[in-house]
Amino acid sequence: MRGKWLATVLAALLPWTAKAAAPFEPTTLMAQPYSYGPDPLQTLHLYLPDLTQPAPLIIFIHGGGWRSGSKAMGERSQPEHFIGRGYAWATIDYRLVPNATVEEQAADVAKAVAWLRAHAGEFRVDPRRIVLMGHSAGGHLAALVATDPQWLAREGLAPDGLRAVVTLDAAGLDVVTAMAPGGRASGYHRSAFGDDAARQARLSPTMHVAVPNARFWLMAIDIDNSPAFAAHAATLAAGLAGAGADARVVAIDGTTHMRMLNELGQAEDRTTAAIDAFLDEVLAR
Repeated sequence: MRGKWLATVLAALLPWTAKAAAPFEPTTLMAQPYSYGPDPLQTLHLYLPDLTQPAPLIIFIHGGGWRSGSKAMGERSQPEHFIGRGYAWATIDYRLVPNATVEEQAADVAKAVAWLRAHAGEFRVDPRRIVLMGHSAGGHLAALVATDPQWLAREGLAPDGLRAVVTLDAAGLDVVTAMAPGGRASGYHRSAFGDDAARQARLSPTMHVAVPNARFWLMAIDIDNSPAFAAHAATLAAGLAGAGADARVVAIDGTTHMRMLNELGQAEDRTTAAIDAFLDEVLAR
């Protein structure tokens, strides 16, 4: 099928060797703060490259088990790296469990996407080349918004309004399996998704692989420490590919769940190299 990558099963994944742990590198760039909704947590920071042509936009969704974390988690090495490659970089906050539901978090992500698209001309970003990127629980929210069309539809958008999705050791890609007996669900999963099996299914990206979906997908996994996350990513990638999307899973060895985020954008980081190669390919199409 034209333009399709076959989803890669875990046994055939090419592992990347991660470099030794490096210190955090807080950004030296100045972010522009904006509100995309009335709640104090419906805010974002935007970093813009100095370009004459509209730039592709990466929207970063932080993790934290759906109940903690902040947009600052995407403001270490990441802005300089991606700005240096000609991208605009936005990192968003969203409402947190238990004061908000996962459904409200998905709505917040969709609202932030819509707000940034509505201001694309003002910020000189290209609304045809928007990438949704998320780490851990943020990877789940990115995948949910990019597979279940109801969230973007509430904002008058379709999944093809997202050019690509990148997840970093995403949690919750298959909530149903995670919450099943022996599924290795954490306390974070239980507080976020509860005991209602129907709700767990509604919030599982693996249950929404039928079209429409975002077209291009890259799922980076900490293969040494996250076997369940890796299996769920493989399931999602296979389902997306079967529905016509281009989806791949990249196994990163020698890293950890948090290092995958904290070292993103640093020199010689293998996760960063995989993402750079992916974006160079899919944003040029």
